[in-house]
Amino acid sequence: MKSKIRTTTCVLLFLFTSLGVCSGGFGNPVTDDVSRLMLLKHNIPKGYNISIHYLPKERSGVCWVLLNIYPLEQSLRELARVFGAISSNKDNIMIFITMLQNLRFQFDHEELEATMQVFKCHYRAVKWPSGLYFDYIRDILNSATHQEGGFRCVPPPCPAPTTPGSEAQDHEQTRSRGSLLSLLPIPVTACVFLIVWVVS
Repeated sequence: MKSKIRTTTCVLLFLFTSLGVCSGGFGNPVTDDVSRLMLLKHNIPKGYNISIHYLPKERSGVCWVLLNIYPLEQSLRELARVFGAISSNKDNIMIFITMLQNLRFQFDHEELEATMQVFKCHYRAVKWPSGLYFDYIRDILNSATHQEGGFRCVPPPCPAPTTPGSEAQDHEQTRSRGSLLSLLPIPVTACVFLIVWVVS
């Protein structure tokens, strides 16, 4: 009888624990594996720059985490290719790729892709030092545990595009002004000499 009670108690605890983990928006993908970030941060040289496309917080609002998951996942895949097949760094990177995938799979793929397209003009391509890069991953994962899911995103207006033609035109105008200013002392000097000649 006592054995059955203990078994039932264990089963109920397991069910309640599972329900607690599965409830909420993003869930809780952050586990003790986040401590591996410090190991990666230590193993990869500080001077090594890592490429990534990201969306700044001030441009994405409440959707900052949601809209940065896939670009970060792709960046980690590129970083994993740097290491050999047998590498602890590659194994740790794959863990974070899996964590990001688990976050992404909680949302409708087409809706996520459509929202990313709406914000496309606000994404930035940068190369970050390894320390800043892994701090960014930590911020994404920590924010994911405290943020509700959903696509309540309103993009700000896209920045005005700068065309190569307009840049060349501005440069030409600046150079023309400089040339005119450089010619200005010639007539001024001539006038001074003329006045001195007339007076004398």
